[in-house]
Amino acid sequence: MAAAAAAVVFRIIPLACSGDRLAVAGGGVLRLAEGSSCSAFVPGRATGITIGDDGRVAPHPAGPDALAAAKIPRTAYIFAPAVETDADETTLVTVQIDVSVPPRTPPGDDIYISTERSNWSPSEIRMDRVDGRHFRYALQVHRGARIAFRVTRGSSATLERDTARALPPAHIAAGEPNARVTVVVAAWADID
Repeated sequence: MAAAAAAVVFRIIPLACSGDRLAVAGGGVLRLAEGSSCSAFVPGRATGITIGDDGRVAPHPAGPDALAAAKIPRTAYIFAPAVETDADETTLVTVQIDVSVPPRTPPGDDIYISTERSNWSPSEIRMDRVDGRHFRYALQVHRGARIAFRVTRGSSATLERDTARALPPAHIAAGEPNARVTVVVAAWADID
């Protein structure tokens, strides 16, 4: 008896999910497999998928060998991206990230970017200080990639919060030439 072939896993960034439709970064919409649910996909958080013989997708852990979303066969899409993405994973582009922090931010605190690449390490990348309330960082990203990130003051207890004091959705740095992301932090988890 032959062993079953290993499933091919693709790394995606889900944008939205409803019913059996899954919108992913890059502009495409995939159909979920029977028994799969939208609850398995967190918008902005990279995850893995496999594609069944029927072209439907199911969540799957994305290990280091997961293929880029650009490698998903166009036949798997309900609505394919407008243009076929040809992510050149060898070319790096710079994404300019600008962050404004609230007035109550302690003046001596550094500001950090926490990304999915480090499993959300809160002090992964220290930003450059522009002035007391503005920070900047030039993030190197593979062309065509999407990196989800959040802003912290160096620990999990100091994550950014929105005006309702909830954790906002992750920001996305898209690996496109001249890309820029502007983030306005409304509040911090540890400061009332």
